[in-house]
Amino acid sequence: MVDSVPEYTLDEPTTARADLSEIGIEEVERGVCEDSFENRKLLRRARLHWEPIHLSQGGLSGLIKVRSAESTKERRVQSLAEKKPILVTPTDQNSDYLTGLDLIAEESKEWLAPPWVVAATRKYLKEQKEGGPPTEKRQPSPMPHRCRIIKDDGIRCMLWGSGRPQDDGMCRIHLRSNAKKTSDDIERARERLMQAAPYAVDQLETLMDSAESEPVKLKAATEILDRAGVRGGYEVDSNLTVDARPAADVIAERLERLASGAVTAAADAANNGAEIVDAEIVEDEDQTASTETGSGSQTFNEEEKEAQRPAPLTGKEED
Repeated sequence: MVDSVPEYTLDEPTTARADLSEIGIEEVERGVCEDSFENRKLLRRARLHWEPIHLSQGGLSGLIKVRSAESTKERRVQSLAEKKPILVTPTDQNSDYLTGLDLIAEESKEWLAPPWVVAATRKYLKEQKEGGPPTEKRQPSPMPHRCRIIKDDGIRCMLWGSGRPQDDGMCRIHLRSNAKKTSDDIERARERLMQAAPYAVDQLETLMDSAESEPVKLKAATEILDRAGVRGGYEVDSNLTVDARPAADVIAERLERLASGAVTAAADAANNGAEIVDAEIVEDEDQTASTETGSGSQTFNEEEKEAQRPAPLTGKEED
């Protein structure tokens, strides 16, 4: 039950509204309920028709008014009774509409048939009088007719079909429901999804709290966390941090690194040019052998000269 009932006015009598308590819907008053996904689902299952309720000041009230099946059929029968002049068999509720010359000759066609039906019929008759389409490539003009779909109450749809072969005898409403979806249908489906979102969240919370199976509880909890933006194992931070440093600081740091590198290079050069204190001379083998041979020959010549030198005289020999 809604807490605060908006101000609205209903023109239909209470007897023309459906008893929603019979299908398990909580009513604000007879035939009036909250516009929610669950209520709409129950109404579709019961094949009941509804329409939104507008506030007295204008705008939607968030409530819907549901007509009973008897009231809906009564309104359709009343509307069909007004169309008897253009019915081929006035006593048959599912009779075809007048077409061609019969429709053009009917005086009440101007308010019983849509203007586009009258215009398309006249175009068809003119083309038939001229012997067909102006060229072979052009398709013949279609002749409008009554929609062939019979609704749940047993009464045939009262809208007009264009008569084109690809429409398969259906009006634009039934053609849209049986053919490819248009952008309007997609938009309405998106609105229905938005209306169903709160109910879906309630169901997930119910499963998480009261489900008997642990995997079902885990799945419901995971789905709730996933839709809330909390992912297992990682979390994406969309904030962007920019470190904007002044150009002068960057240039100063580069100059400092260059100066430090120059000092290090100068110290390395000074160490490479210093006097060597401890060192060992390493000569080639050929040069060493030559030096040793030359030294030995020089020693032998000196000993030979020393042997040929006369011995020193003693005292007696001097006398």
